[in-house]
Amino acid sequence: MNEIKNRADIVELISKYTVLTRSGKTMRGLCPFHSEKHGSFFVYPESGTWHCFGACASGGDVFSFIMKMEGLNFSEALERLAETYGVVLPSRSEASTHNEHRNELVAVNAAAALYFHDLLLNSPSAAKARAYLEKRGVNAGSIEDFQIGYALPDWQALKDHLNSAGYADDILVEVGLLGQADSGRLYDRFRHQIIFPISDARGKIAGFGARVLDDSQPKYLNSPETPLFSKSGALYGINLAAQTIRANDAAIIVEGYFDVIISHQFGFKNTIGSMGTAVNEQQVAIIKKLSPNLIIAFDADAAGEAATARCVSFENLLGREIKVVLAPPGKDPDDTIRANPSAWETSLGNALPIVDFVFDMAASKFDLRTARGKAGLTERLLPVVAEIKDPVRRGHYLAILAGKVGTSPSELQYSLSRQALLRSVGKSSTLPPHDSPSGLHGNACEDYLLAIILKHPSIVENQRIPDPEIFQSLENKEIIQLLLKYPGAESIRDKLDSFTRSRFDLIAGIHLDDKNVALKFQECCRRLEKEYLKTLLIKIQEAMKGNNSEGSADGSPELTEHISAIAGKLAELDAQDAIRRRAPKR
Repeated sequence: MNEIKNRADIVELISKYTVLTRSGKTMRGLCPFHSEKHGSFFVYPESGTWHCFGACASGGDVFSFIMKMEGLNFSEALERLAETYGVVLPSRSEASTHNEHRNELVAVNAAAALYFHDLLLNSPSAAKARAYLEKRGVNAGSIEDFQIGYALPDWQALKDHLNSAGYADDILVEVGLLGQADSGRLYDRFRHQIIFPISDARGKIAGFGARVLDDSQPKYLNSPETPLFSKSGALYGINLAAQTIRANDAAIIVEGYFDVIISHQFGFKNTIGSMGTAVNEQQVAIIKKLSPNLIIAFDADAAGEAATARCVSFENLLGREIKVVLAPPGKDPDDTIRANPSAWETSLGNALPIVDFVFDMAASKFDLRTARGKAGLTERLLPVVAEIKDPVRRGHYLAILAGKVGTSPSELQYSLSRQALLRSVGKSSTLPPHDSPSGLHGNACEDYLLAIILKHPSIVENQRIPDPEIFQSLENKEIIQLLLKYPGAESIRDKLDSFTRSRFDLIAGIHLDDKNVALKFQECCRRLEKEYLKTLLIKIQEAMKGNNSEGSADGSPELTEHISAIAGKLAELDAQDAIRRRAPKR
């Protein structure tokens, strides 16, 4: 390992993936792991290390780089770099023993798959399984290609078969084919089920999936975690789809076994399955090695929508826009393909960008004629937009969201930057947490604003409500959160502790002149927001001073972006104040 580090030229290696330019003793470039405009990725030739000061916040040596870039484990990275730099890895008996044992596990799975497959084709007990596959439209070619099998209902049929083939019980337990009862008795994990062998990209069977043939639960069962199998790192059909994914430069990911099988059967051979789990980073890293272009084709239900929304962040890993296609409501992709394969092909060609899909689904669930609906949509979608690292695309979707809720993109950009800053506050001691002094007297402007909301509850339907975060008083934060949830309901007093209740009583007793209430409300909001922004600006500037130490990313692009957003918002508030001052007095 040390010899590889000594021979490896980290600048040469990383330059294959991103352009590096000299910056003092370091090399600097755009991070290859996420989209950015400013080079926050630094390489240190003298130490043979690298670090990203941007969204990734990751770093390491040549091994960690190639592992992250190519989705390899350490052993695979070691072999890759040894081959690249002509290093002969020493033959170690320990490593050799490990490889021999792993090969034995692979052989056990292969033997089990052959046994299950032969049963499906020839056993009278598998008649029901064969009928079910025929009902689902699976033909003989697909059964052969995917080596689909059947497990007998007997408790020890597989155990006896593999024992007779020379495989000991302990290895059958280790690979997950046998379970063990509390009494110590061993039994076949899969019984009276259709069996789906799950292979890795090289075609080695890592584990198995199974579907019951009756109404018992769970409907689907997978191998447990083993030295070969991890459900979170598996993709059903990857061994059969890899070549077509490369050729088509696109992968289609679906949820179920039958979705994959029927897709291949009808010619969509670049389809792979997440086996009913939410797509994760490990699976996306495997796909990226074949193609950065991904189409997600999940069921058109709430779970499918939620799983799709979580995939937005993977666009940064792929460096490409993910697209989405949905089967009709109540249909799986395999139902849709069998009914009309040409329509499915058209749907794939018209797949929506994932963020557009998430926007459309979210907007359909809120009444955008009301302030509450607009606030709900903003709350739902701003975190989605925050996942978009490309500033051009992020600005595009901010403008779309602003149009939907009737506000300005700069207003949302400010909210987005403030959210990002608050997240960084929680992660780093560089930015001290916002002070929240509390006391019975509190801030007069806050109290007055709360009194307006309390006594004029309709105000929340017609005005932009300030974020509770800008309130300095902890009690006032709690009160406004309740007022926004229960407008005008003085019953919220019963939900407060005794100290906060005293503050509530003070606010309720404030005398208001009901003339120009809306204007007074707006003036209070502006004043509080300006005070908060100015305090926040000072804290960011202090953070930038700390980040300008040696080894930090010069210019701190993320913090600079926060400053720009806050400065723009302050200018907008100042302009509003100027207009108000010039307005004729009534």
